[in-house]
Amino acid sequence: MKKSVLLLLTLVLFHQSIQSQAKYRKELILQIAALEVYIDYAKKGYSVVSKGLNLIGDVKKGEVNLHGDYFTSLAKINPKIRNYYKIAQIISLQLKIMKLCNKTTAHLKGVDLFHGDEIDYITRSFDRLIENCSNTLDELLIITTSDALELKDDERFARIDKLYVTMMDNYIFCQRFSSDAKLLSLSKATDKRDAKTFEDLLDL
Repeated sequence: MKKSVLLLLTLVLFHQSIQSQAKYRKELILQIAALEVYIDYAKKGYSVVSKGLNLIGDVKKGEVNLHGDYFTSLAKINPKIRNYYKIAQIISLQLKIMKLCNKTTAHLKGVDLFHGDEIDYITRSFDRLIENCSNTLDELLIITTSDALELKDDERFARIDKLYVTMMDNYIFCQRFSSDAKLLSLSKATDKRDAKTFEDLLDL
């Protein structure tokens, strides 16, 4: 995994012009940030298969393992597209969404305040969100790795921008849904304490 990361960073360095060094540094920082996330989540979960066009695995774990073929395919695309900073941002948002989904679900199950149907609803909502994110990431992989895809560079940029908006919308929804669920959890906990206090008073 680390070798693949070093390979990608080397390719980025070779293909960036001197005139765009300032912009390049900003993009490289974002790319490194996303790649560091890859390393942190490299042992389980997602796996990019043979041609780098499909994303598979256990999304519930929120962990990623990138196959080296993805980087090989990525090298065939115009460097301006390959180095586009929104690619790293999209992937980073995906990982943040999975992590927040897992954290929220674990918290709600741990407090033991929700009925089975309520937990099922929350889990299904997160599953649909993750599926939406996975489809978005699949499309991103196709756009950034498939040299056979008949798209001009500006069309690829436009589609990447659109995918970024979609992923950001997903992230905002995830934050709001998680926040609402936690507020409901606090409300349930308060009601439970009040009920217990009332019962204790009746026993006096």
